[in-house]
Amino acid sequence: MNPTIFNSMFKPGTTAAVALAAALASGGTAVAHTGAAAPDDPDRQTLQLTLDEAMRRAIEKNPDLAIVRLDTEVEAARVSESRGAYAPLFSTTIGRSSSATPPSNILLGDRGVNVGDWFSSAGVRQRLPWGSGTWAFSWDASRTTTNAAISTFDPSLLSGLQLAFSQPLLRDRSIDASRQQYIVARRNQASSELTFREAIVQTVTSVKQAYWTLKASLANMAVQQQSLELAQELARQNRVRVKGGQNPPLDLVQAEAEVAQRREGLIRARTGAEDAEDALRRLIVDPADGSFWHLRLDPVDDPSPVGPAPDVDRAVAMALSERYDLARANHDLENARTTVNYLQNQRLPDIRVETSYAAAGLSGTQFVRAGGFPGSVTGTRGIGFSNALGQVFSNDYPTWSFGVTVSYPLGHSYEDASLARAQVERRQTEQRIASLRIQAAEAIRRGARQIRSAAERVEAARAGGTLAEQRLNAEQRRFEVGLSTTFLVTQAQRDLLESQVNLLQSMLDYQSALVNFEAAQHASSTSPAYGVAIRGAEIVQLPPPVPRGLFRPGAGVGF
Repeated sequence: MNPTIFNSMFKPGTTAAVALAAALASGGTAVAHTGAAAPDDPDRQTLQLTLDEAMRRAIEKNPDLAIVRLDTEVEAARVSESRGAYAPLFSTTIGRSSSATPPSNILLGDRGVNVGDWFSSAGVRQRLPWGSGTWAFSWDASRTTTNAAISTFDPSLLSGLQLAFSQPLLRDRSIDASRQQYIVARRNQASSELTFREAIVQTVTSVKQAYWTLKASLANMAVQQQSLELAQELARQNRVRVKGGQNPPLDLVQAEAEVAQRREGLIRARTGAEDAEDALRRLIVDPADGSFWHLRLDPVDDPSPVGPAPDVDRAVAMALSERYDLARANHDLENARTTVNYLQNQRLPDIRVETSYAAAGLSGTQFVRAGGFPGSVTGTRGIGFSNALGQVFSNDYPTWSFGVTVSYPLGHSYEDASLARAQVERRQTEQRIASLRIQAAEAIRRGARQIRSAAERVEAARAGGTLAEQRLNAEQRRFEVGLSTTFLVTQAQRDLLESQVNLLQSMLDYQSALVNFEAAQHASSTSPAYGVAIRGAEIVQLPPPVPRGLFRPGAGVGF
């Protein structure tokens, strides 16, 4: 703190006022030169720390903030997971089968029929990101051997391709489960970025509070040290007077008791300063740097002087438009509306256009028969696999389908109940936003009052310190000429100490109020980094369906 600011609190030229101003301005640096308040380890290195440096260290090193930063990467991964629903899916099958059929009819002969298959299939299918349609392409091939008497080929080689497409017309057309997941995941990613920004604001706020608390704690050590020295000087004077027979021994006992009490106050102040130092250290320490715990932190920046009252209406308007918790709540409301839209869509009839096209080709070893049915085998003829491919691409044996499917639940469905629940949750989110807006406005107004109150307390404490200083000087002069007593001088010293501590506390409260008021315009008072983490919903894997066309039950589909 600037010494000229404190010089205006007390009359210039007084020893106690100058010492207090110097102690506050240096953050207690002068205490290091007093034996009673010096740290136990004088060889400790001192880090002269500015407020900007403390905030930079916290943003870069604070592990709690790093946790929130990693949450943004988690939500980005969830977006990628949801986009996986639109990735083309390749699938393939290779296998072998064998079947033996008993001779249940005359066509199977007396031995039954044995059939052996080698088969393979490969295909790609994909859900489209627009319109929720699904397409599929596949290629199939098989080699079949059989001992059936009526078989024409042995072995037979079958090959073919198939294209299919399915398009919803009502349900799932404007929004389906995969699109709803993707939209919500994108908003959750944006919310995680807002949460990270809010965590930065709240971490910086904590650093500022810890920084000024350490500054005030070190200054309090200087105040307590000077108060101890005043008590020691009074005890020395009483010791001389008691030896000279000018004062009774009881005055010396009283003065020495006061010295012991002031020493206890200094010990408490030193412990409080060490606690404040560790509180700041915890926020800015690099977890990998164990030596940082052994550094002495010296906050070198000066706090802000008392200024004009803030513009409350402007601050409230800024908070309602820029606070990160309100922005996150608005994202939650949009997610709730998206869920309602999705469930309303799910109540519509499921009407889909289904179409498919397939082409097949046949090759292998063909039996040449003569005579009536089934005829006798007189020879064989080999047909190459290229012939089967030619049949596929020349459209010799096409199979196609086109049609519409319709399904609709009768009665009260699961979607109806889910929609009712989602609508209630949407209204809850709307009320939560209204509540957050009220809380934000109330927090800003309360913060402005705290600034005004703290500023008035600073002025009152400043005036009280001046009067306490004047009274101590007067009592000290009267004591020196024998017109005052040890009790009155001690009481004046106590009053001065109390006024100085009150001034420190009121100035710390003023800085704290400024920090909180600034933070309240951007973030809530509860940091998500230290509370319950709010994560997005888990992404459900939604592989694309397999469109296969539309055929009459029992009808063949080519092969």
